Amino acid sequence: MRIKELDAFRGLAALGVVLYHYTTIYSKDFGVESSLYFPHGWLGVPFFFILSGFVITLTIERCTSGWQFLKKRFIRLYPTFWICILITLGVIWITKSQSIDPMFDRPVIDILFNFTMFHELLKFHHVDGAYWSLLPELLFYLLMAFLFMIKKVDKILLYNGALLVICLIHYFFPIPIISRLLDLNYVLLFMIGICFYRIYMSKGKPALYLHALIIANLSLAIALYSVVRPHLELTILLISFPIIVLFFYVFVYLKFEILGRSKFLLFLGFVSYPLYLVHQLVGYIFMLFFDKHMDRSISILLTTSIAVLIATVITYYIEPPLKRIIKKIIFK
Repeated sequence: MRIKELDAFRGLAALGVVLYHYTTIYSKDFGVESSLYFPHGWLGVPFFFILSGFVITLTIERCTSGWQFLKKRFIRLYPTFWICILITLGVIWITKSQSIDPMFDRPVIDILFNFTMFHELLKFHHVDGAYWSLLPELLFYLLMAFLFMIKKVDKILLYNGALLVICLIHYFFPIPIISRLLDLNYVLLFMIGICFYRIYMSKGKPALYLHALIIANLSLAIALYSVVRPHLELTILLISFPIIVLFFYVFVYLKFEILGRSKFLLFLGFVSYPLYLVHQLVGYIFMLFFDKHMDRSISILLTTSIAVLIATVITYYIEPPLKRIIKKIIFK
């Protein structure tokens, strides 16, 4: 079962993050004045986390074992990630951007550990700042795979209750090791997605406890997000996160079919993963050049188009043959 609206959601979220980096963050990092700002585009990431909770529940129901689930996730994530790291490093090297800003220069050991995708857990710096959201995704996948292996994945919402208790304790009395392994600062957002999947599959007759879990997860997720991201105003979180949840409520009850018919959003959704991975540093390098020769708004538009083009080439021409090779090795 492929739900087209979910692809459209990915496209919207990815575009929001791209515009956030190309306007608000770029202007801040490089001291560039601009009339264009997209200050709340970062919300695409928590949106992605909720969406992942929904999608992974759908995915895991198609798997016969935890190992099969992990293998499929590996094939989905790692080949594209490796390609995007190499492209980013290649653009930095060709343009000699290491001297422009420290963000473009990483020690070799950091670069090598980035290929594991667990580099942050091992205290190594990101090659590209956008990679920070990959670890919460990976740790959530490992949690789901573990529950699958011990035949408890169908009890995930029961474990959600336990996670709420642990997260509440962590909010008042930080639990460093457990917090890192379960990624307590973000895991409740994924749980919200799982709840919405159950509502979606209930055909309009969900159990009341699902709504209670969504409210509890949302409340504590906002509190934890404000701790781990202290630069964000609590008021913004209190307004924006419930709006995201309301968006998903509209989806599960009304289906948002108009978005599922948008070829542009479906296309963006299809290329969203490489777009997210490759857009930031590569885009900054292009914009630093374009800003010298054209209006800022044209520079943003042109850079966004280039990022989408690179993501398209990766998705349609580079990624498939590499995935086929790795799939043969893993599933032989």
